[in-house]
Amino acid sequence: MNISLEFAEIIGAHIGDGTLYKTNSNSIVWEIRGSLEEKEYYEHLKELILKIYNIKVIPKFRSGGKNGCWGIQTSKKEITSSFLNMNFLPETKTYTIAVPHYILNSEINIKRAFVRGLFDTDGCIRFDKFKKKKEYVFPRIEFTFASSPLRDSLKILLESMKFNKISIWGKEKTFHLSCSGKEMTKKWFLEIKPKNSKHLKKYAYWLINKQYNKELCNATVAQPGTALTQKQQAIVT
Repeated sequence: MNISLEFAEIIGAHIGDGTLYKTNSNSIVWEIRGSLEEKEYYEHLKELILKIYNIKVIPKFRSGGKNGCWGIQTSKKEITSSFLNMNFLPETKTYTIAVPHYILNSEINIKRAFVRGLFDTDGCIRFDKFKKKKEYVFPRIEFTFASSPLRDSLKILLESMKFNKISIWGKEKTFHLSCSGKEMTKKWFLEIKPKNSKHLKKYAYWLINKQYNKELCNATVAQPGTALTQKQQAIVT
């Protein structure tokens, strides 16, 4: 099955934070939501959608969560049908979704685009203390899913992409995967090329300072139109 890089990334984002559902009038809606701090990332998704479908969508504030969220909602048939044609059914994916077989069997750039969409919406980069050091210096790429098939198939996918130092654990609808260490983290950002600035900012801070400090990282002054400083932008682009 031939799919574009852009659509592979959207499929990853859909599995991460998207949903299909039916309205009372039986029409189908596609929606994807994130935090209010992710407005910049949703501009990226808007551009992907424009490139794939030639349809303009407008990310905006939506109700939900403690303070609301930011997202995209559309009932355009060109968009909803594309997900239905890829065997995504309304309101069924939470506990049973897995990496689609056409992604597992695809060429490397399609795999990377899919993982980028999934990571940007449903993954994180975190840092642990290492041995007796007080600083948070040891990086991990992590995912937490409600679906064990998704975690297990993602492990297979990442191993086919030559990622190692992968650990899985969890039970009862909380299933974790991590890819750990400096070498794998640098490989991740070099090859997957995340677009969500919440990941890029943390990664750039760690690269510059050789450790991570949440308060100091959040206090950095960003460039206009981005969550990254000029120095951080230079490092991750």
